[in-house]
Amino acid sequence: MTSAGLIAAAALRVFSADFCADQFALALADRRDIAALSPEAGRDFSFLREEAFGLPQVRPDAEQILARDADLVLRFWGGDQARFERLGVEVLTLPYASDFDGVAANIRTVAEALGQTARGEALIADMARRLERLAAGASRRPRALYVTPGGVTAGRGTMIDAIFSAAGLINIAGESGLEGWPPLPLERLVADPPDLIVAGFFSASSEKADRWSAARHPAFDALFAEARVIHLPADVLSCPAFFSVDAAETIWRELETGPHAP
Repeated sequence: MTSAGLIAAAALRVFSADFCADQFALALADRRDIAALSPEAGRDFSFLREEAFGLPQVRPDAEQILARDADLVLRFWGGDQARFERLGVEVLTLPYASDFDGVAANIRTVAEALGQTARGEALIADMARRLERLAAGASRRPRALYVTPGGVTAGRGTMIDAIFSAAGLINIAGESGLEGWPPLPLERLVADPPDLIVAGFFSASSEKADRWSAARHPAFDALFAEARVIHLPADVLSCPAFFSVDAAETIWRELETGPHAP
């Protein structure tokens, strides 16, 4: 990763190499300074897809970067970093954020690289205010399970775990000592069902449940039928970013105003 401190503070033409980087470019760069976004910038799982309309959306190839006179390639995973650097283009690779502090650090890094420090600090401050409101309003701690069509859940060290904590939920997977993205522990869930299921990506056009996925198991179907279920849109879950707080707020609102609210 190229240090942000080595990147000029003057306005840069930024080339975003994947759809998670797209969100940071769209939120922090001036529109005229975006050389290109990824081909997935307008998909249903892209949070700022409407803002991406009208901007170039191309594959992160060396030829495209050169043709569009980009000064900086912004990426999480997209493209070949070593090849980009051989072109003489600055490359800023962001790490996966597993909590809101990590999100804030990524915002600050990108904002400094783009010479948009004030814009970045404003975005961080807004996220912090919203998290404080959530913390003040959480009155219950239901035990919840995150489920995807692929039959995995989210344990400790994931942004989902941080979202659950912000929304006032106890993450069953994390409580059980699971980390990362383990398969659904069906036997344990049958014996000790969750109070709440938070379902992600079930409505996304890019995600379909595999016929062999645990999410299609009859035992899980029964859990889905009996537990309260909150469906989150894919665009607030697809990347660990400033809009991860939107996911926490959606859960909190559903708990407070839904059919099973106190």
